Amino acid sequence: MSRPRGTVPLIVGLGGAAAGALLGRWGGSLMLTVDRAASASGDRPTYPLLVVVVGAIIGIGVPLVAIAWYFRREISLAATPHRRQALWIGLAWGTIAMLLAGVLNGPATMLPGGAIWPGLVEEFLKLLLPVILLLRARTYRSPRLGVWLVLVAAAWLGFLEGVSYVITSLDPILDGGRAPSDAPFIMMMDVVIRTIVEVSHPLITVGAAVVIWLAAKHLPTGRAIGIGVIAYLGAAAIHGLNDAVLDGPVRDWSVPVSIALEAVYVVAVFAFWFRPQVRRLQRDRDDVRRDDVR
Repeated sequence: MSRPRGTVPLIVGLGGAAAGALLGRWGGSLMLTVDRAASASGDRPTYPLLVVVVGAIIGIGVPLVAIAWYFRREISLAATPHRRQALWIGLAWGTIAMLLAGVLNGPATMLPGGAIWPGLVEEFLKLLLPVILLLRARTYRSPRLGVWLVLVAAAWLGFLEGVSYVITSLDPILDGGRAPSDAPFIMMMDVVIRTIVEVSHPLITVGAAVVIWLAAKHLPTGRAIGIGVIAYLGAAAIHGLNDAVLDGPVRDWSVPVSIALEAVYVVAVFAFWFRPQVRRLQRDRDDVRRDDVR
């Protein structure tokens, strides 16, 4: 009995997340060992921190690559020109979008609504350049190419954001502070939380991108714009559910419950938003706009 085509990437992604979490735990254990040795010698090597960072890179990076692998197994790009160009543009734009989000999210959270705004900001930034290319460049009117570009940008933004969060959490120790007594658990949970949160970036934005590109291809301009705006707001609402609820009041009430609900949230976003939209794109095999053949 053969497995569904998407099973292997998902297994690899879960394995990468587990490996990253275990490396984070090991790095936390090494921190305690180093602290005990340093009390006598005063010399504190930094390799435990490197282990935690490598754990974050693996724990966050492998699931994101697995999502891209899943997408490529479901959506063939073999006959799609400029897919490598889209890859490089996506990596570049994901970097710029992450930096812009870092600048804009702080002031945005000071507005009424607080934690709702980062979802609006980040979903807007992830879609901004791809939608400009959709409007201005004939090549990127292809739904498959456009959605692939969005996936790369969103996944790369998530990877950079997640690793930067983990590195920032290590700042007190880099500045000479001692590791907390429960460092193994804390480091493992840091990697787990960032993995869950960052994996949601491509899942959310790709779902919106499929809606936008298929609407642009099949519908009159006015209706396509309206549906595109609704898709963006829907993605921002899904994003905001995590930022403003699961990572806010629920986290303040109970960290374990928050982490469990975030895991359920990611599975639900995959099952009920990302995967159905990818299957819609899979069924849309004709990459020629109706307007172009009239």
